[in-house]
Amino acid sequence: MVLLVKLPSDLEEDILSRLPPRSLIRFKTVCKRWNALFNDKWFLNNHLVRARPQFIFITESKSYSIDIDLCGTIEVRELAADFPCHAIDLMDTTIMACDEFLFRDFWKQGVAVWNPWFHFCGVGYDNSIPEKGYKILGYFDCLRRVSDTYEVGYRRVAIYECSSHALKFIDGPFKQWPMMVPLSLNGNLYWLTQNPETREHFIRSFDFSSEIFKPFCLLPCQKNRSSDRLILAVYKGDRFSLLKQCYVTETIDIWVTKKNIDGEEVVWTNLMTFPRTNLPKLVNKICGISYFIFDKTLIICCGDGQLGAACIYILRGDMFRKIHIDLGIIRFSHCVYLPNLISVPLEFISLQV
Repeated sequence: MVLLVKLPSDLEEDILSRLPPRSLIRFKTVCKRWNALFNDKWFLNNHLVRARPQFIFITESKSYSIDIDLCGTIEVRELAADFPCHAIDLMDTTIMACDEFLFRDFWKQGVAVWNPWFHFCGVGYDNSIPEKGYKILGYFDCLRRVSDTYEVGYRRVAIYECSSHALKFIDGPFKQWPMMVPLSLNGNLYWLTQNPETREHFIRSFDFSSEIFKPFCLLPCQKNRSSDRLILAVYKGDRFSLLKQCYVTETIDIWVTKKNIDGEEVVWTNLMTFPRTNLPKLVNKICGISYFIFDKTLIICCGDGQLGAACIYILRGDMFRKIHIDLGIIRFSHCVYLPNLISVPLEFISLQV
């Protein structure tokens, strides 16, 4: 006779919080208590903290999640995605993560949440109030008539409030606009830029609470030459990491902020350095570069210029692995994403194209 032993509830919840989301979804039907637990805010946050990041791939017609364990094994899973329109050109199609959600911009077609002529920049929220009211930053291409026969083009920066469907224009010099898809962290947007006078690279931000662009902090290192590569990423959910690859030596340095970015002073520390490796030069990557750090392991996603395919690179200590993603694609959008069980807010579900 098998004797069933009931585990303490805290131990049971700790075990469940370490499982992947797709397993927990199946377990919802085990009992009412588990079903309620998987909707509990404390449990969802605890599960999110322990989640290993994944890459999300978007092609012309399909979406994939790519899960990588630290031994180099990958799992590619096609995702169900019913997009309201199709990408005209993946070069102008972006995907980004804000908190636990993904947002996709279709060039000149829009997505389920914004105007087709509204050029998407990023998603955030006002972090000065308890409830997250999500907002989208973007711009419109406009024309100003200067004579009966001549018009001048200009751009107007705007904020779209998802809950109220309201569009608000703001004053903001367009020269501060991010050239790449920014990071969304704690409600604000962040991206790398350069001071045209001093040539120093630094992080600029857009604060959705005050609705202003402002410099955030200097970088811990600068480019020695224009072909060096600097890439900003989120680290441990509330901090930044910075990847620098020297074009000449191909050495990679990883810097991280010591504390979360809510503090007044930003202090960087060098987390790891990889001398010359088999990693290709990270310049002129058509499909962009995304990376994350997990358990002292650097995992990078980018295109392979020689093979015309997506690749995953895994670096830890002396270990180096290169894995081709055999999806038969040469152009794709991608970003880092934390798998989770958090429901999509109603303000997104109710929005229409």
